[in-house]
Amino acid sequence: MITEALFLISYLILLPIAFMFPFGGALAYEWLQYMPPDSVYNAGAFSNLSLIIGAVALSLWAGRDKKVMPKPTALFALFVIYALWLQLTQMTSIVPNDGGYTLWDRSYKTLGFTIILAMMARTPQRVEAFIWVVCLAIGNFVIQGAIKTALSGGGGNTVIGANGNILGERVSFAIAVTTIIPLVRYLRDHTTLIPLTRRVRLAFDGFTVLCVLTTVGTQARTGIVSLAVLSAFYFVKSKRKLIFVLSLPIFAALIYFVAPAGYFDRMNTISDTTESSSAGRLEAWQWGWQFAMDHPIVGGGYHSYLMHQIGTIDNPGYLEAHNIFFETMADHGFVGLGLLLLLIVGMVINCQTITKKAKKVPDLAWAASLGTMLQLAMWTFVAGSQFLADATQSMPYELVALSLATRGIVERRLAQDKPASVLANNLGMGRKAPAALPIAAGAPELVPSAAGRIGVRPPVQASTAYGTRRT
Repeated sequence: MITEALFLISYLILLPIAFMFPFGGALAYEWLQYMPPDSVYNAGAFSNLSLIIGAVALSLWAGRDKKVMPKPTALFALFVIYALWLQLTQMTSIVPNDGGYTLWDRSYKTLGFTIILAMMARTPQRVEAFIWVVCLAIGNFVIQGAIKTALSGGGGNTVIGANGNILGERVSFAIAVTTIIPLVRYLRDHTTLIPLTRRVRLAFDGFTVLCVLTTVGTQARTGIVSLAVLSAFYFVKSKRKLIFVLSLPIFAALIYFVAPAGYFDRMNTISDTTESSSAGRLEAWQWGWQFAMDHPIVGGGYHSYLMHQIGTIDNPGYLEAHNIFFETMADHGFVGLGLLLLLIVGMVINCQTITKKAKKVPDLAWAASLGTMLQLAMWTFVAGSQFLADATQSMPYELVALSLATRGIVERRLAQDKPASVLANNLGMGRKAPAALPIAAGAPELVPSAAGRIGVRPPVQASTAYGTRRT
């Protein structure tokens, strides 16, 4: 009762912010998606209040906030097409008893919000504020998970996020934790919303260590795969490769002393195709491929894997996809899979373009770093998603939206350096006029004309021959 009252008071304080500052309401909505009221604040009676504050924020933004088109336009259009295609495939769903409704409901909210986010985050401060919200919301569970890991070694049902949301399962939680590490490193070097002191940097370093501990504590093999891929890409992108290499033994020793008994035996089964979990993944992927071949265009709709019934009459069950790409292929056909792959590849290319363009302007150093870190975060998620049985995770779409918003900010900033008029810059030839014409060897030097510059009328002088009265 007390926690419900405290949550309601906090919510009533945040609600007016959404009316005055629509983007603030969007941040509150994002916070409640990762920190659901029913499982985090024991406020089950108010579990739908996040929709209210989200609807208020989006309505006011649509009515009065400034609109900007995210860049590049082609990637943004692909994002919208992908979202529309997923809704179309649900309309043609063949899953019985509306079995995919829950996934569809989560998906259209996630995709709709992130598409709007790409347009709302039109300043560096808004982009950073959104990153802060995501890192703090997931960080709440990271701190708890690190403590549990240090005390007991963690476990599958111990080190997880909030029950009932996208972080309530250990594989999803492990992927989310590893994915935010690049974002945490970005805040460590470029945050502007708080003073960036030495202590603040050390706090971010400490939080990075907690993320690694929590990933180990989930005891999810996916987490180790994600950490390995992140480490490899981070080494390639890092400018301080020696420091990075020297820090690896420290993290290895930390994992060795904290990991529970049998942890490394479990990790060694990642490539073992005869292990029961690995064999189950292979069976699920084979079934997903065959199902997609039978429904190649629109797939079967959300939760198509329900069509593969296993178990007994008293205890029925179904296969899980164990891979977001096989799940997308079965649910939304090869068209949906192709759109998803194009979206990911397009986001990575967009991040590379951001870094390349932003490096040329000193005050865009933050964007150059963010482009690299968003790219690392996406590759980390993709690596972990090879074993993830939920393609409706919001994290990859949020990364796409952040890349679109950042690219738009960079393009608008670079446009400020362009000449205001083509006629004012060497008659529109695109280059500044040379300071002086080159003189050929042996040619006489040019002498300025007494008539002055071309196109400038010389001053009129009084004449002694004319205008004199005759006598």
